[in-house]
Amino acid sequence: MGGGPTIAIAAVGVAVAALAWGYWHAQTHANLNLRVDDYGLKTERLAYDSPHEVTLTFLGPANEPLATARSVDPETYILAVHPDKQIGNCQHRRADYADCYADYSAWSAKWAPLVRRAHVVIGKCELRDLPVSVQASNDEWWLWWVPLPHVGGLPRRYFDFSVKVDSRACTGVK
Repeated sequence: MGGGPTIAIAAVGVAVAALAWGYWHAQTHANLNLRVDDYGLKTERLAYDSPHEVTLTFLGPANEPLATARSVDPETYILAVHPDKQIGNCQHRRADYADCYADYSAWSAKWAPLVRRAHVVIGKCELRDLPVSVQASNDEWWLWWVPLPHVGGLPRRYFDFSVKVDSRACTGVK
């Protein structure tokens, strides 16, 4: 009858190991949201919009290139492009998207925390060394084990990158 404490200790050990794994996975995998807010596309209803034909080169603390991203037109969302062409941005990897995204998110976690500035090309407008607004979040890592569609799943850090430009004047916006 002395199995009660052993079972309790084992249950606590399993819970701690699961949480430790979740924290580790969140530190080594990232989900990115990349935006260029173009104030040159201002309308009566919008303060800014998303431009077409965008290429970003993200730069680290020593102005070293970290990653390149390109817009997916005509939708205008922006995806970072993995240097391995087999991975790319996983957009055309329908059959093995989950495996591709695992590699993509592990790669993203290595450079995303280092981003400080970016070079931006929009059509013929080239802007160098613009500040990047970075918002990072890692506060849901411990919910990875919850078996609900809107909660849980593999934990990742979330990075929201935003660069403000005026493509008509071909300048950065503060």
